[in-house]
Amino acid sequence: MKKIFNCLLLLIAVRGMAQSPYNIRGKVVDAISGEPLPFATVLLFQTHDADTLRLGKNTDENGAFEFQHISAGTVKISVSLLGYKSQDTFCFIHENTLLNALKLTSDTKILKEVSVKAQKSAAKLNLDKQVFNVGDGITFSGGTAENLLRSIPTVSIDENGNAVLRNSTATIYVNGKPTPLSLAQIPANQIESVEVISNPSAKYEAAAAGGIVNLILKKNRSKGFNGLINGGIGNNNRYDGMLNIEWRSGKWGFSSMYNLNATKNPLNNYNYRKNFDQTGSITSFYDQNTQIKLNNNFQNIRLSADYSPNKRNVIALTGAFVSGQYNSITAQEFKYFDSAHLLSSYGARNTTPQNKLQNDGLELDWTHTYSRKGKKLSFLSAYNHNRVSNAADWRTVSLNSDGTNQPNSPENDKITGSSIGNQIVTQLDFVQPVNDSTKWEMGLRSLTYIRNQQYFFNQQLDAGPFMLQPDYSQNARITETVNAAYMLYSTQLRHGFNLEVGLRIEQSSLEGKSRMLPPSTFGYYYPAPTGKNWIKSLFPSFSLSKKLNDNTEIGLDGSRKIERPGWRQIFIGIQANDKQNITIGNPALQPEFVNTVELNLTKTFGKNKWFSSLYYIYEDNTIKPFTTISPTDSTVLITSFINAKVDIHGGWQNIATIYLGNSFTLVPNVDLYYYTLQTDSTSKSLWTSRTKLNLIYKFKSNFEVQLTGNYNFKTLSLQGYRGAEAGLDFAIRRSFWNNRGNIAFMMNDIFDSRRQISIYNQPNAYQESMTRREVRFYKISVQLPLNRHVTSNLKKKVNDTRPDVDFSN
Repeated sequence: MKKIFNCLLLLIAVRGMAQSPYNIRGKVVDAISGEPLPFATVLLFQTHDADTLRLGKNTDENGAFEFQHISAGTVKISVSLLGYKSQDTFCFIHENTLLNALKLTSDTKILKEVSVKAQKSAAKLNLDKQVFNVGDGITFSGGTAENLLRSIPTVSIDENGNAVLRNSTATIYVNGKPTPLSLAQIPANQIESVEVISNPSAKYEAAAAGGIVNLILKKNRSKGFNGLINGGIGNNNRYDGMLNIEWRSGKWGFSSMYNLNATKNPLNNYNYRKNFDQTGSITSFYDQNTQIKLNNNFQNIRLSADYSPNKRNVIALTGAFVSGQYNSITAQEFKYFDSAHLLSSYGARNTTPQNKLQNDGLELDWTHTYSRKGKKLSFLSAYNHNRVSNAADWRTVSLNSDGTNQPNSPENDKITGSSIGNQIVTQLDFVQPVNDSTKWEMGLRSLTYIRNQQYFFNQQLDAGPFMLQPDYSQNARITETVNAAYMLYSTQLRHGFNLEVGLRIEQSSLEGKSRMLPPSTFGYYYPAPTGKNWIKSLFPSFSLSKKLNDNTEIGLDGSRKIERPGWRQIFIGIQANDKQNITIGNPALQPEFVNTVELNLTKTFGKNKWFSSLYYIYEDNTIKPFTTISPTDSTVLITSFINAKVDIHGGWQNIATIYLGNSFTLVPNVDLYYYTLQTDSTSKSLWTSRTKLNLIYKFKSNFEVQLTGNYNFKTLSLQGYRGAEAGLDFAIRRSFWNNRGNIAFMMNDIFDSRRQISIYNQPNAYQESMTRREVRFYKISVQLPLNRHVTSNLKKKVNDTRPDVDFSN
């Protein structure tokens, strides 16, 4: 008889009390071993309402679950998990309730091998963050995190390979911690899910002004030996491979991963320019076409071990090692025309780079949980050493229209040097519950990052020594330091409101000491030694939310952040090899400050869910690229970075997860926004939009098809705009061996349309530039398990694929 009581029944008179909303928490464990059971299905019934199913959850990795805003009265909690006997528990709720452990007994009738198909939840759309499950994604299989994020709603990739949220560069985290790696250096096959946090609280670093994209890596907690091997091959000399082995027994767990990703992409760029005089008449034309062989090759090794001396402590040590090369071998052809568009001169520039990178990282994590639920202390210490060489040889030949050499032609240029960095991070976090609905969070963090250098040399007429060019060279020791402390208070107020307020204090500085002649210093201090700008070291946040009913929740939150200049933005060395367009850094840059406020809504329709957000972002002292004419050559444009006045943008963002039956899933995303750029003398505004659609269809014959498409409309820049960009990816996968192995075919950028077009439109010149980071490619990928398929692994797999459900009247 299903009759297990672990809540004391109150007097009948209590039933007449007001029906206030309460929270129910619990944990599901194995009846014999006492081990927590993750991914168990927990259903809540209101027994006073004809045994109506109201809510459904899956337990987390610790076997825990929670139901919020439950009316007073008798409820039935039903727990089930493949391989165990179902259990019902009855409780009378009159206050926030912590249940005794719900113990499930093994069902000896379970078959040794079971094949079950279920639809995996594509996304969890919460007020504070959106979580997208990508562990089974196929359009980016074998690629990098950069390829993966192209499929994530709300996230875009800019021309430099950075993740962009709401028109601002996002901060990349891995497993909840900042990473020194670029997206191109992180293998996509290692990522289980992606968390998008558009407006982080004071708990997170204040430099996350553009939001946070947190990459959660895969981790198998099943006991024994588990492994996975993956390989792929495609056109353009594209290949990848991954070997992942994990072993867990008792208090110990070990994992190792090796990944190789290589490609030789043939790319093409162009620059077309018209030059004008002061009256607006055309004085000349310039056309340039560039053929690029992008030769990227990255190897990634990750080794980790974790030890649990008891149930209260977990210690983990992780080593990560990345090495590779990123060389763009280019052949440029350029032509100059006079005002009548007659050829006046032409030439070519060939670039042979020798760029390598290496990053070695070591991380120590310790987590201590207390007997009191929710109380936790965690410590992190991480060290990363990276070396990025920046070497290349340029050879430029300039000819007159009759084919004779121009003066100082041919010209040879040489870049030498490297960026050497050491990053040290230490962090301590503590969570102190006050009661079931109130808690304090606090922490300390320290980060130090040091140095880079580069030299630019020039030689003319294939003779004589190479001469150092000081205007385009930098030899500096740069030390960036951020020391922070934060405190966060969250509580449940009357009438179902939840409040969170926080304050982060950061002492930050960047100190650069140039060794070039004459020596100089640059940087910033917050607060300044005089103490005048101490208020710029304070970063508050707040969040107020309310669950209107079982299907609807609304929230208002705001925060203040800082965006510090990146090392490329303050780096003087030349960062582009275009003959008529040069990009250099500006050591005089100062940080920008960002204020964000959001009004968010989540609404559930059965299994379908909708997230909507109205947001407003004010960037003060905003950092933007700015182009000027070279003082020594009026045909050369030099792009650097400045602190403009403000960047104001606000919009309406929408994401939905739509399930059409058990086989068809749609995840549409539309972001309609308006923004204004202002300098001291100009102001520009524009309405625009970004859209994205993910479509997944699962056939009964173990086939799965996925389509990912995006369209980004025109956007503004200070001196022009960026053109629209569109792309569509396709993939199909066939599973076998009871869904443990698969083979997939994918086509990236079906219409070969992903191109970044930038327009520079000023009185002196009009220029259209096109760049690409990727081209259309085809690829076949195969994934095979190395572990023995046992029932315990299947239980986790089947239940992990079941989405949370939310039922209402």
